[in-house]
Amino acid sequence: MKYELYSGAGNDFVIINNFPKGISKSEQKELTIKLCSESFPEIDGIIFAEKPVFQSNDVRMTYYNRDGSFGAMCGNGARCTAMFAYKHGIINKKDFLLEAVDDIYTVKIINEEIVNIGFPEPKEIITNIAINAELNAIIKTANVSYADVGSNHIVIFIDEEINKLFLDNKSIEHIDVNGIGKVLRFHKNFSPRGANVNFAEIESGNLINLRTYERGVERETLACGTGIISTGIVAMLEKGFSSPVNIKVQSGEVLEVTASINGRKISELSLMGSAKKFGEGEIKNLQ
Repeated sequence: MKYELYSGAGNDFVIINNFPKGISKSEQKELTIKLCSESFPEIDGIIFAEKPVFQSNDVRMTYYNRDGSFGAMCGNGARCTAMFAYKHGIINKKDFLLEAVDDIYTVKIINEEIVNIGFPEPKEIITNIAINAELNAIIKTANVSYADVGSNHIVIFIDEEINKLFLDNKSIEHIDVNGIGKVLRFHKNFSPRGANVNFAEIESGNLINLRTYERGVERETLACGTGIISTGIVAMLEKGFSSPVNIKVQSGEVLEVTASINGRKISELSLMGSAKKFGEGEIKNLQ
């Protein structure tokens, strides 16, 4: 079974062409856990590029986190899936439709490395949520926002006074993303599924620095597409940012979030960033 390695702004995936093979859903989960534990310790997830459920669409992305969990959108994975399908000739046009989970996303191939993914309206946005959490045996309060853009996200802007106290006035470079992220990821306010956790710092103008703890990967990743989208939305709704919002992730790449905001209504939402192949291979012993 052949595979390719793709990176979406530092989010790294194994992509398998499942058009000809037809690996079943039950086999996909088992294969994901096996590959990530035995062969790809640094990979963030496995993507199966498949035939769409609906003929009006062009390709389907079936994405699994490292732990085999399924059911959430992956923004960086969608860009990689789109580029994979385009470069393999599965799709012979630069504008097409991609299925993922239960939604449809518009794709625009900008060039050989850049893809723009158009998102549907967010399923839910709640800003200014006060939550209590125990850090180092002390109960503290933070102000966070919550977004469901196909994946569930908490966004915490570290420059707010209440959040400075929550994080002991640490800069984004010194925050314990894995430790604090794990506490918030399993917070009772966001149970039972939990949420990804984004730590955002306004740098200047329209630029935000972002670090993300990803659910299912259960560690910080170099980028998270739906986290970037969620942070961009909150920045426009609550921080006075105008579209597009530029967000710099841990890999060093700056991605662009665009949206049309009318009161609290969000439309024409999109994420633009890189999708680059960095390897390939063949898996021979699957048993």
